[in-house]
Amino acid sequence: MKMRYHLASSLLLSVLFILAEGCTHKDLNDDAPTTIADNVEVIFDWSKTPAKEAKTMVLYLYSDEHEMMDYRFNNPDGGLIRTYGGPHTAVCHSNDDPYGHHLRNDHSHDEIEIFTDETGILVGQGISAKKIPRAKGTEDEPLRNTPAMIYGAQDRDINLKVSALPQKLQLYPEELICRYTVEFLDVENLTSANLRIDATISSLAGGYYPGRMTPTSEAVSHTFTLTADVDNNSLRSNFYTFGLPQGEERPHKLCLYVALKNRTGNFYTFDVTDQVNKAPDPRNVNIKIYGLILPEIPDDPPTPPPGEGGISIEVDTWDTYHFDLKV
Repeated sequence: MKMRYHLASSLLLSVLFILAEGCTHKDLNDDAPTTIADNVEVIFDWSKTPAKEAKTMVLYLYSDEHEMMDYRFNNPDGGLIRTYGGPHTAVCHSNDDPYGHHLRNDHSHDEIEIFTDETGILVGQGISAKKIPRAKGTEDEPLRNTPAMIYGAQDRDINLKVSALPQKLQLYPEELICRYTVEFLDVENLTSANLRIDATISSLAGGYYPGRMTPTSEAVSHTFTLTADVDNNSLRSNFYTFGLPQGEERPHKLCLYVALKNRTGNFYTFDVTDQVNKAPDPRNVNIKIYGLILPEIPDDPPTPPPGEGGISIEVDTWDTYHFDLKV
């Protein structure tokens, strides 16, 4: 009787440990125990990344014989799972921004895609994204939020034994996201301008296929906000992107939106194609623009800026300026 009690206690603790480390949204078919890999340790090895910054991870296991299984870990290291035995394709990615990142087509390891929301408001100045002018040739591109950092990996050669004995599944996450920096240097009249100015950059990838480790072919315009450095007469923004869309090279337009207090605005477009497509490191792109002249703001008291993500201001007309830039 005492032995049965200890056996039952051990089984209960094992189940609780598995549930604490990772869980699946689907139950295994326990009526077929001869198909189960009962004690698989998932290990996320971070040797391919400069720093282990992820807090949570998601693992998808795809098999020709069974339905897809997914497991969520509240840590970056992994844990124990129970799954089907046999050959699998494994796909994993970090899941630290579940509200900003969205997933579709997770039924297929080749089609599973991470993407971001469309932009409703340019948050720096509270400008409605529906009525802003667009650079020529980019009018039909969706306006999307930039992503946060995502780490991920895939392995098409996983083979798990049907066994209750311990076995390991090891994956090597790496950065899936590109870093972009935009700088406006030697800016005139910066002290009289809003210290947070909105911008967009066109024809970047709209999402990422973690099962292929490549960006998607969809072209979108990402929105971002530049912060002013009055002492150095500059504007700067650092943000992430999914990189360049798959396929042939595309032109890239950077648009700057400066809303004025008289309900007009200045709209600047810059052709930054060479700085993007010819960047020495396509995963770390630096765009620099010199000599921007902003309008002088009248001395009358400014209208209080709207709160971020809330009220948007309306601009009746936009004065447009185009610039072609070369590397």
